[in-house]
Amino acid sequence: MDSSAENSKETSKRASLSSLPLPASQANASKYAAYLKAMVSKDHSDIPMILCCLVSGLCDSSSYNAWSCFVSMQTGNTIFLALGAANLPVGHPYGWAKSLISIVAFNLGCKLFATVFKTLDRRHLSLSFAFQATCIFIAAILVQTNVVPPARVDSAGHIADVNFLELIPLIFLAFQSGGQIVTSRLLGLNEIPTTVLTSVYCDLVSDPNILKKDNVKRDRRAGSVVFLLVGGLAGGWISRTAGLSVVFWIAGGIKAVLAVAWLFWKENETLA
Repeated sequence: MDSSAENSKETSKRASLSSLPLPASQANASKYAAYLKAMVSKDHSDIPMILCCLVSGLCDSSSYNAWSCFVSMQTGNTIFLALGAANLPVGHPYGWAKSLISIVAFNLGCKLFATVFKTLDRRHLSLSFAFQATCIFIAAILVQTNVVPPARVDSAGHIADVNFLELIPLIFLAFQSGGQIVTSRLLGLNEIPTTVLTSVYCDLVSDPNILKKDNVKRDRRAGSVVFLLVGGLAGGWISRTAGLSVVFWIAGGIKAVLAVAWLFWKENETLA
């Protein structure tokens, strides 16, 4: 009887303790965790994706000018890889290897981001873009510190020597590019692939409602074209006047700003 009474008292004590309010610090931590896990609204989510087109333009124009390889547009790299079988283009030895590495890194990035950052909550989106920004910053540091020296070309425009250190920033840049296209797919923004424009051009001009006043998809496609073009123009100009690393610092900065922006993105109230 005594044992039963003691057990009953202990159970009552635990129940009363569990009903007590959490300390302020624990309550705030729990509230903040719930805030980070909240699913974001897709309203205006096309803006970050169009800014990713700007980043692609910056990185692709600069990397191609410096290393004759794309880090976002893998269609071009696939063609370069095929040309390598015929030792083309002339004067660009092992260009096929750069393209192959970029393709592999891009696909690994797609796989990782699709596996790890697969939900549209504030936490995952912010971490995803912070990771992407970090990859670009690493490439910027490698270039700025001359760990990866500029490519040397002769008077004919041919690469004078092969420097396999160029593969390191290419890996980081191509890897992070996979993250942004995965995000565009998760958001359902297939009209903004962020890395390539071939399908965008087709869908844009074949849209029967292209001249309609209110056409969101047309506006998104046009925006992606314009921002990728502007990024390419800016990347080439900045590379020539300020240096390659500056382009990467700017591109990484854009991704970092987006990482912060996702933390304050409006919650999807239908899922709240």
